[in-house]
Amino acid sequence: MANRIRQDVWKLPKWDPILVWYARAVGVMQQRLATDPASWRFQAAIHGYDSGLTPGGPPFPSNAIQDRFWNQCQHGSWFFLPWHRMYLFYFERMIADAVESIGGPSGWALPYWNYSDPGNPDAMRLPGAFRERRLEDGSLNPLFVEDRDRGNNGAIVAPPQFSDVSCLDNPSFTRDDIGDDHGFGGPPTAFEHGGGDIGDLETTPHGAMHVAVNGYMGMFETAALDPLFWLHHANIDRLWSVWLAINAAHANPAVSQWLTGVAFEFNDGRGGVVSHTSSEVVDTEAPLLDYTYDDLTDPRLGGLEAVVIRRRTMPRRIGEMVGATNTPLVLQGRQTEAALPVRPPTGPGGGLESAAPQRFVLNVENVKGSGKPTSYRVYLNLPEGANAEEHPERYVGLLPMFGVGAASRPGTRSSGSGLRYTFDISNVVRVLRERGDWDPEALRVSFVPEPEIAGLESVALVPAIEVGRVSLFVS
Repeated sequence: MANRIRQDVWKLPKWDPILVWYARAVGVMQQRLATDPASWRFQAAIHGYDSGLTPGGPPFPSNAIQDRFWNQCQHGSWFFLPWHRMYLFYFERMIADAVESIGGPSGWALPYWNYSDPGNPDAMRLPGAFRERRLEDGSLNPLFVEDRDRGNNGAIVAPPQFSDVSCLDNPSFTRDDIGDDHGFGGPPTAFEHGGGDIGDLETTPHGAMHVAVNGYMGMFETAALDPLFWLHHANIDRLWSVWLAINAAHANPAVSQWLTGVAFEFNDGRGGVVSHTSSEVVDTEAPLLDYTYDDLTDPRLGGLEAVVIRRRTMPRRIGEMVGATNTPLVLQGRQTEAALPVRPPTGPGGGLESAAPQRFVLNVENVKGSGKPTSYRVYLNLPEGANAEEHPERYVGLLPMFGVGAASRPGTRSSGSGLRYTFDISNVVRVLRERGDWDPEALRVSFVPEPEIAGLESVALVPAIEVGRVSLFVS
């Protein structure tokens, strides 16, 4: 058994010592200069940094240090999970060291925010210790962040779609077939900071919950400045362990490109620099990491399956594109429709009305934008004038725009081609067929904005998102 156990923050009292010591240790790190690798600003900048977006002035580390250690987060990649596991581990060690330095106990472990717990009606609320301006002793609370949006320091942060965990259904850690989904953990890449093709877990709940909290949490460049970031990512890390535990067929990549192909450097918080590959962090209870989670229960067992009905029960074959939009479309705070002209597939899987099992994958490609992130829900063939909320059977999935700015800016670590989301809609199609409401020659995709932007009187206040193409693949 591992020496450290990461616990569900909602199963702790609001001012449990774990959280009080976390707050005080964050305060210690926030007092350190950004040139110190164990400072709050240095640690946040490892995930992302932009001088135009990130608060705080000099002194800064040298350009060589910044190039080596800052803007390193892996997104749109099969390294998304192992890189963030390494990142959390060394941050956790720095907090634990800070706790001891101010007289706290040894062995402090990072809690996690289980917003997908079906047994907790408050699961999607921000944990209480993060909503209070002051600690119990009256001092300012470093866990409170004014920058959070939409009253998130006291309200439910988002609808249940944001914490959906149907990503756990995906049988593959990674996939790289053209037009297909990118697996539970993301597509094969080299070093990939700017995002791109997004895996299932990274889409929802990861990106969705980033946007739900928003504020600092809404962008790569500021996300880790919010102390809640670390509990969010501890839960994402936990869901990786859950995915492996719930099905013996679920497995991490066994190829050298993932296991040892790319090494990532971190400051260890104690004056040294370390380098790790994915192979070194696959087992959380191994001596390097030495931690476990208090609960690896499958959260789908509690009824969240009703939120999203898609299921990966179709055969895995190479897909064929049978339809695509002809021009880009712009999403800007209003429900937007995209019509796809669809042709019958020419491959061996049969026509669009085939009785044989078919797999349908919807691609939303080259998603670009800037400004404050937003989210759009995606529906298939909504009746004209219908309220999307009344048609969960047509719900495809969520487009959280976390990272869209970084993915839209060309540079040394991003192609600038934007994000690409994929949705297995096979069961949505099945349900519509059973209702006699499936017409493949009249396919419409609806993008429905989340309420916080749909209610704005002027669309000029809403950041524009461009979708380069919507396409449908059948296998």
